[in-house]
Amino acid sequence: MNGTDKKRELVIYDFCGTIADFQTGNAFVRYVLKHKGISDNRYEKLRFFLNKIGFIKRFNYIFPKMAVNKFLLLYQLKGLSYEELDKLAYLYYCDEVKPHLIEQVVDTIEKHRSEGALLVLDSAGYAIYLKYFTEEYNIPVLLASEFQYKNGIFTGIVEGKDNYGREKLQRLKQYFKTSEYSSDFSKVIGYSDSYSDMPVLEHCDKVVCVYKGPRQEKWMSDIGADIIRY
Repeated sequence: MNGTDKKRELVIYDFCGTIADFQTGNAFVRYVLKHKGISDNRYEKLRFFLNKIGFIKRFNYIFPKMAVNKFLLLYQLKGLSYEELDKLAYLYYCDEVKPHLIEQVVDTIEKHRSEGALLVLDSAGYAIYLKYFTEEYNIPVLLASEFQYKNGIFTGIVEGKDNYGREKLQRLKQYFKTSEYSSDFSKVIGYSDSYSDMPVLEHCDKVVCVYKGPRQEKWMSDIGADIIRY
């Protein structure tokens, strides 16, 4: 970091439920499955069966970081090429994501940029389509779950850990190569809709929670967050 950077604000955005009004990761997988005509394979049958008997719900309760349902769904895309997935990711962004962006939150992106802040998108969504959002809105830093490829073919799993919960904080620290990245900025602002982002929000000087409905959740009030309702 140079002297100029130390005078800047750092603004960290979650994506699903914060910038877009739905959970985009599983929706992307279903979008690809539909467009590729992939359905009713053994992994989907297994996922359906494990959900039906309540195994996944119980497993996620014991191991909340595992996201079994998410990855059983994702594994169905194994064998598709990067080119196929990237083309569909762009169509998905245009067809499904852009119409569901929350205007009040998107407006803050331009505001913070005009004030010289460094913008970061730190999301558990998949980078393959989120990159089209960060390109369009000129967000220089994207931290997200990345697909793993072998010889240009998707292996069915993400590279490393899913960027969720405490992993979001670890990615920030790794990107800035310091355990105290917040000291390099005049102020750190975090935007989120989810308590799962508390590891990041605890390092913010200001928290803005995005919420749909007349009353926000208690944890938002407890941390004194500003609220954006939509």
